[in-house]
Amino acid sequence: MAAEVKFVRLQCLETEDNGADELYLHYNGAHLAGIQDVETGGTWQLDLVKRLDGEAFVSLFDEDDIDEDDFLGEIVISESEMNQGLRQQEFNQDDALYVLFYRVRPFEED
Repeated sequence: MAAEVKFVRLQCLETEDNGADELYLHYNGAHLAGIQDVETGGTWQLDLVKRLDGEAFVSLFDEDDIDEDDFLGEIVISESEMNQGLRQQEFNQDDALYVLFYRVRPFEED
């Protein structure tokens, strides 16, 4: 059965550096969302839906003007999470801590 991921929000518990992080998300290596400024304690409301075939890799980055962008982590979302309600996983690389909230549900054709 085909599935889709409904991205709900990304919550910041700790930024990568002082001040706001300039965040963007990748879904299976392609741009998903961002750039969005988020500070510690802040939330990025996503409201995005992507098709899910088997499993998908979601990566979080902090854009840097001076050097390479900071990799803040990667999670795997699987079809096996379908119909399990609101799910959450953490991005915790490079001294940052973010929690992604999402749902996996049956794919709906428009």
